Amino acid sequence: MSGAVPELRFPGFAGEWQTKPFSSLLERESKPIAVDPDAEYREIGVRSHGRGVFHKDPVSGRELGDKRVFEVIPDTLVLNIVFAWEQAVALTSEGEEGFIASHRFPMFSAKNGQSDLHFIRELLLTPRGKALLEMASPGGAGRNKTLGQDAFMKLKARIPSRDEQRKIAGFLDTASRKIVLLKEKKGALTDYKRGLMQRLFSRELRFRRDDGSAFPAWQERRLGNVARFFKGKGISKADILEDGALPCIRYGEIYTHYHERISEVISRTNEDPKTLFLSKPGDVIIPASGEDRMDMARACCVELGGVALGGDINVLRSSVDGDFLAYYLNNARRREIANLGQGVSVVHLYPSQLQSLTVEIPHPDEQRKIAAALSVLDAKIDATARKISELEAFKKGLLQKLFV
Repeated sequence: MSGAVPELRFPGFAGEWQTKPFSSLLERESKPIAVDPDAEYREIGVRSHGRGVFHKDPVSGRELGDKRVFEVIPDTLVLNIVFAWEQAVALTSEGEEGFIASHRFPMFSAKNGQSDLHFIRELLLTPRGKALLEMASPGGAGRNKTLGQDAFMKLKARIPSRDEQRKIAGFLDTASRKIVLLKEKKGALTDYKRGLMQRLFSRELRFRRDDGSAFPAWQERRLGNVARFFKGKGISKADILEDGALPCIRYGEIYTHYHERISEVISRTNEDPKTLFLSKPGDVIIPASGEDRMDMARACCVELGGVALGGDINVLRSSVDGDFLAYYLNNARRREIANLGQGVSVVHLYPSQLQSLTVEIPHPDEQRKIAAALSVLDAKIDATARKISELEAFKKGLLQKLFV
């Protein structure tokens, strides 16, 4: 980037961008509403980090009381003044027609044809835009950093012609719409998987043998009768090395990185394998401690052998298909596992408690069919998540190059 010219520019545009205050680009829109105590209203909110407008649950006018509220005007730029410093910036749409907003959500229209609101939104989502919003939001962290609306209007930014604004905004809107569609697809796949697991593990839906005949009834067993239990060993955060020779899993990663199937490991160490506990393919791991019962009640199947399993990890080694067992425990027995935990500030989950858990086990072939079906869905969900990450990174790179 050189001077007031962006690094990346569409053909047909030349000359430097002009520095202008937002007061010359935006005009405040405000339509106060006289609240009827007997009427029903719906408010909007604005999420941080440019994640858009959301709709709050309906409330009565009586519940609103003396709260100052305003009509939401479609096709305006709206900010959340409490979290503007976190880029709580969005555009309203026809979907918000008839909604209301409190005084904390000022709305702006384009002034005298000087600006494109889609461009202004994208500008405020750049690192430079974040810095500007922080300048107008003095104070400490959190709710004390309230955007000063007069200070915001005095802020200055470099702006191209309106035609170039529209060109940039249109291009970025296309990328944003693709991201939204991918997130909707991921959400739909996740919901479908959740529903399928409920039907499979309640046995509302059953697979059949390859010859079309029915599988036998599921057998009720104690988990301690179908699995042997071990504990992981060692591996502190300081032991993790980017170029370590040995793949490893620490218990905290079960919460933050892994789902039912672990086919790739994110951490490595150079600790001596002889001092550690190494996985066998199909081992199922469950955290042995945590701060929240439901969070720690999660099972993952380690599909790889030779992975070092760190301390505070319960390891289940069984003839039951590991993928099936992880899916089953997470869906059909998660609440029961959570209730087994002991402790208040720190919850502990011991092998002796897990051994007492009642489980229902299908025929091995049915186990594999269930695991395979759910694995296919997981692969689609993971592939969609990767596309979202790639497209978000692509858009982030564009934001840095298309703006001054």
